Amino acid sequence: MTGIRYVKADSREFEQIGGPPGKITVARDVSKNESETFGASVGTFENCEMEWTVVYDEYIYILEGKLNLETKEGTFDMEPGDGIWLPNGSWMIYRAEYAKAVIVVHPVNWRDLHDV
Repeated sequence: MTGIRYVKADSREFEQIGGPPGKITVARDVSKNESETFGASVGTFENCEMEWTVVYDEYIYILEGKLNLETKEGTFDMEPGDGIWLPNGSWMIYRAEYAKAVIVVHPVNWRDLHDV
């Protein structure tokens, strides 16, 4: 683990995690290199539709654009300032023409735990 980590907006390196169709990217501000408990990223969703079941607890806070989340509990049309908590095991479909969001996950090492 390291100490404090400050991330300048123009220094973020985004990697594609979804698409085509469209494109979903994340820039991991807090990974398992910095924390033993949670991860935090900035994500972008562009012209996308992606089905996913989370294997971690996830919180999404919309910064820009609009994100549509279809879940088994309903459909949520998210706009800037909206947030949503998705507990482990939640099924969803992410849809967006464009959205930018802060994404927080727990545990940070979910990939190791699930061999992803």
